[in-house]
Amino acid sequence: MAAGKSSSASDGWDFTLSAAQFTAQCDEALANATTALTAIERAEGPASLQSVFGAYDAMMIDLQAIEHVWYMKAVHPDPKVQSAAESCVARYTDFMTAVSLSTAFYQRIAQIDLSQASASERYMVEKKLRAFRQAGVDRDAATRAKVRALMSEITRLGSAFEKAIRLDKRAVKTTTAGLAGLPQDFIDSHPADEQGVVQLSTDYPDYLPIMKYATDDTLRYRMFKAAKNAATPANSKTLKALITRRHELALLLGYENYAELAMDGLMANAPDTVEQFLAQLNSAVQEPAGRDMADLLARLRQENPLAQQVQAWQIDWLEHLVQQEAFDLDVREIRNYFHFDNVQAGIFLLTEDLFGVEIVPWRTSTWHPDVTAWEIREQGKAIGRFYLDMHPRDNKYGHAAHWSLRRGLKGRQIPLSGLATNFSRGLMEHKQVESFLHEFGHLLHNMFSGNQPWFDISGMSMERDFVEAPSQMLEEWAWNYETLREFAVDDKGHPLPPELVEKMNAARHFGEAANTAAQIFYANLALNYHNRDPAEFELLPLLIELQALYSPLPYVQDTHFYNNFRHLNGYSSNYYTYQWSQAISKDLFSRFQRAGLRDTATAREYRDTVLAAGGSKPAAQLVEDFLGRPFSAKTYTQYLNQLNK
Repeated sequence: MAAGKSSSASDGWDFTLSAAQFTAQCDEALANATTALTAIERAEGPASLQSVFGAYDAMMIDLQAIEHVWYMKAVHPDPKVQSAAESCVARYTDFMTAVSLSTAFYQRIAQIDLSQASASERYMVEKKLRAFRQAGVDRDAATRAKVRALMSEITRLGSAFEKAIRLDKRAVKTTTAGLAGLPQDFIDSHPADEQGVVQLSTDYPDYLPIMKYATDDTLRYRMFKAAKNAATPANSKTLKALITRRHELALLLGYENYAELAMDGLMANAPDTVEQFLAQLNSAVQEPAGRDMADLLARLRQENPLAQQVQAWQIDWLEHLVQQEAFDLDVREIRNYFHFDNVQAGIFLLTEDLFGVEIVPWRTSTWHPDVTAWEIREQGKAIGRFYLDMHPRDNKYGHAAHWSLRRGLKGRQIPLSGLATNFSRGLMEHKQVESFLHEFGHLLHNMFSGNQPWFDISGMSMERDFVEAPSQMLEEWAWNYETLREFAVDDKGHPLPPELVEKMNAARHFGEAANTAAQIFYANLALNYHNRDPAEFELLPLLIELQALYSPLPYVQDTHFYNNFRHLNGYSSNYYTYQWSQAISKDLFSRFQRAGLRDTATAREYRDTVLAAGGSKPAAQLVEDFLGRPFSAKTYTQYLNQLNK
C-alpha cells in the first residue's frame, strides 16, 4: 500500500439514507430505466451497435444508482434499510426479467448489421440473443407473463431463504474448562459471565477454532448441530418451494428440468456433462480420500479404541492432530503470525508487486465504522475502487463473498467492488488467509476487467462456471514463502520462519482428498435437487442418500444442512462450478509453477489475457490464450490421484 497517499474521489453511494429515502432512490432509478427501455423498444431507423447497445448501456449505467442493493441487504446495519434493499432487489430483478422478455428489444438486436463488428462484438450479440431465447422472449404473451411471475416468486423465495440464514444466529454455552485445547488468545477473548457460562456463536470466528482445537468432543458435536440446523425449520418449506418454482419455470421454457435451464450456455452446458465430470473426479479421489479417512480413524482410535467411523464434528480436530503429530506442525503456532491487519496489508502488497499497481485509502462515506474503502491505481490513475467489510456483527451476512457493484467501461467509468467476510480483528487461521485471497481474487477480476467498451462484455460477464477459477488460483500464494515472509509476523515482529512454511506445505494436502470428496457430495446435492421433478423427492431423504454415495462422512442425525447451504440460492443446481473452476485453476496455475509465483511477466500476461478480457470471449478461449492449449481436467485429476501417497 502506498504510504502517505489517499483518494477523496466522489464516487459510491450515500449510505446515510433512511429506508424511505432508499426506497425513493429505487423508485426513481427503476422509473427512469422503464422510460429508457420503452425508448429502446420504440426506436426507429437502422439498428446498429451504437443505436441499440449504446442505448442499452446508457440504461444500465443509470441503473447503477441502485446496483448496491444486493450488497446492502447483506451488510447494512439497519434492518429497515436491509428490508428496503430486499424489496428493491425484487423490483430490480423483475425489471431485468421484463428486459429479457422484450420482443421489441430482441428484434432490434437481431436486426443489427454486424458486417463491420469486431469478433468480441459479434460474440456479445450472439450471447445476448441466446440469453433472450433462453428467457422465453420468443414465446407467446401469456407464457411470457407466466415467466415473469415465476421469476418474481423465485427472487422472493431466494431472498427469504438467505434472510433466514442471516438472522438465525445460534449460540452454544460452555465453561472456561470446556475451552481446553483452544489458543490462549481465544480463551482470553471469551470470558465466563457471573454464572461461569461462556457463550459461543456459530459464526466463523468462534465456530472454526472450536471445531479444530477443542478437546471436548461433546462441545464440538453441539456446535456442529447448532450450525447445521441454522434456518431450520423455516427454510425447509422455503427451499422446497424455491426448487418447485424453478422446476415450473424450466418446464414452461421447454427444458426437462431446472438444471438444464441453469447450465444452458455455460462452459459445461448440460447436466450430463456435469454428471460425467463429477464422476471423473469422484473416481480420481476415492482412493486418496480413503487413505485420509483411514489415517483419521487410526488417530481417533487412540482417543477411543471402540470408534468405528470418523464423524463430521471430529474431522477438523483430527486433521489438526495428525498434522501436529505426523508433520510436527502446530497450527496454533501458525496463527500467531497472521494478524488481520498484517494479512490485509500483505495481500495489498502482493497485488501491487504482481500486477504493477498501487492501493491507497479512499476517503469516502461507508455504512459502518468497520468498513474501509480503497482505490487501486496504475501509473497514478485510478482503475478501480472497493469496500472491505471484514468483521462479524449482528444481522450481517455470515459467510464470505464478493459483490460487483459496478462494471468498468472503457473511457466512461471504473469498476467498484465490495467484500464481506467475518474474520477476527486479531489473529486469523491460515485457512482464513486463503479465504481472504480467494475473495480478493474475485475483486481483482472485477478491477482488471473494466476496460471493455460494452456493458455486456465488461466485468465478470463470462460464463458463471468459470468465475471461481481466478480466485481459487490466487489461494496458492497463501502457501508461498516469498509472499508470506513479507507480512506474516508475530506480535514481537518476528517473521514466519521458513522451516515452519516448509512444514505447512508438507502437511498441506493431508485431508484434502476427503474434503474434495465432500465438495463432490455438495455438488451432487445441488444438482440432484434440480435435475428432477421436486414432487418425486423430499429434501432430507435425498440428502442422506447422496451423502452415503459421495461423502466420506456419515450423515449426522437430526441435522438439516440444506437449510443453511447458501449456495442453493445463488448457484442453484450449479455448485459444481467450484470443482469445475478448481480444475481450470490448477491448469492456469501450471504456468506460474514453471515461471515462478512472483514472476511479474507471467502475472501481466495472465492479467491481460484472462482477467482483462472480461466476457469478450468464451471462457474456454481465455484459458487457451494463456496456456497455449485447450483446458483439460487431466491436470486436476492427476493432482487428486497423488494426494496422501
